[in-house]
Amino acid sequence: MNINLPSPFDIDVTLNGGYLYTTQARLSSIVANQRLTQATLTAVSLKGKSVIDVGCGDGVYTFYLYKKAKPKKLVGIDTSQKAIQIAKKIYSGYKNLSFFRRDIYNLSKRFSNFDLAILRGVIHHVDDPEKAILSIASVSSQILIMEPNGYNPLLKIIEKISPYHRFHQEKSYTPIQIRNWLKKAGYKVKSDQFVGIIPFFFPDTFTVILKKFEPLVEGIPRVRNFLCGVYVVYAGKK
Repeated sequence: MNINLPSPFDIDVTLNGGYLYTTQARLSSIVANQRLTQATLTAVSLKGKSVIDVGCGDGVYTFYLYKKAKPKKLVGIDTSQKAIQIAKKIYSGYKNLSFFRRDIYNLSKRFSNFDLAILRGVIHHVDDPEKAILSIASVSSQILIMEPNGYNPLLKIIEKISPYHRFHQEKSYTPIQIRNWLKKAGYKVKSDQFVGIIPFFFPDTFTVILKKFEPLVEGIPRVRNFLCGVYVVYAGKK
């Protein structure tokens, strides 16, 4: 993404006053995001750590982690100027919580020596995922990535036909690709899991039905690899 050009997310903020999955969010977006937050908190402890939230958007989930997990310091960065403006406006005044507009490929010395970097739904938006992960490796000793599961055939269809996914140029990657990028960046995978079966912007009726089956699907080996919608991987420097 070119930080000097308006992003699709800048347009979202202009039209909706925030991101579509945080402002006036549909039930499916709320439920799916709750599952991602839960997965974050169970994958790694943030308490007492210096954390950078890469692709923080308008700060909604960054702030939740700040209140819930009690990190020592939490910095949110995003390429969307309008989203960062909203985050600063709403969440200014909180100690050790700050937001900045930054390019993921060019992190300055100011954004270094973090204990943990969180990339929640970021990699499938960037032009060069391998370069992005290498950039994060230069500033953080640990990394938590949450990405659409490239093994899921339904997601591949959605990426082709959904106007939202096409407009935001979304492209899912397989867990093998992500693990390879982590390895090249000097990280070693400590844990990974497949979570969630509810797509964003899904009809409310089907969301309620699918949610009942989510724990069952997540608990079935191999089946979850193809039916779950999100791949969550936590890694640290070797």
